[in-house]
Amino acid sequence: MNISHDSLLLVAAFCLIISLGLAWTASFILYMKTAWLKKLVKANHQLIRAHIDFLLMSLLLVVTYYICKERSIILPNWCIITACIGAIYNPLGFIVLAFKPKMANPETPFEKARVMFGFLPATIGFSYPMIKVIGSY
Repeated sequence: MNISHDSLLLVAAFCLIISLGLAWTASFILYMKTAWLKKLVKANHQLIRAHIDFLLMSLLLVVTYYICKERSIILPNWCIITACIGAIYNPLGFIVLAFKPKMANPETPFEKARVMFGFLPATIGFSYPMIKVIGSY
């Protein structure tokens, strides 16, 4: 099965829509003082961090798509999948922290490892294409 580079743009659009939704949600909490949202979301600043991270991931996906297109770099399926998973998974941590702020301080070695391994999909998924870009010169 061959996964199209267009998947990068599709996931970028998804990330951008999520980012916009988070911005509106955070605004309703911060400016409109929506009581039921304030009760539900314990750490509004984490929603704002998720908003920014989803926005950045959307940008990284689009840039990766167009740079690879410009340089005629064909990414392997595993790389496209890893970049897309990383772009969604990475900001999800901030959403979790918005509802459960105590998780911001991992205590056990397992919790710390879980946090650190969470960075791997985005790191690998975006590093590989950029290494290929550097190699194309």
